[in-house]
Amino acid sequence: MTRLAFSLLMVLLLTGCRGFVSSRAEMTPPPQLASSARVTEAGVLKVVIDRDCSKLGDPADEYICLTNQGPVPAEMGSWVVRNVLGRSFSFPPGFALAPGQTVRVHTAAGTDSAADLHWAYRINPAWEKGDKLTLHNNENVEVFVSQPAR
Repeated sequence: MTRLAFSLLMVLLLTGCRGFVSSRAEMTPPPQLASSARVTEAGVLKVVIDRDCSKLGDPADEYICLTNQGPVPAEMGSWVVRNVLGRSFSFPPGFALAPGQTVRVHTAAGTDSAADLHWAYRINPAWEKGDKLTLHNNENVEVFVSQPAR
């Protein structure tokens, strides 16, 4: 039995195994984070949907607020905010959000600025207070999920 255990251990050490360091000292890559993960590291983008700042479900002046809580500018050109119904706003090419800055995405038409973007969506309001909102980067990876308060 001891010889079998020793042989098995040697095979694992020589051939490598997911989660172990191989004989070439190459680490197994970390697993992908779940889409709802909120793990951040220094230098990693952390753009969040701020529901407290947002004004959802208001047909007169509906908007959502997104804040860059990370230490570096967020290049958000072609990022998308969407709800479960598929209503989606795409950020304009070249749009960047500085660290600590907030941008409001208005459902109505208007003139864009660094602090306010306008969607000109034909249905107003486009988002309701109970909507789950997701933020996707330019590679369509979900980077933030905003659930309504329960």
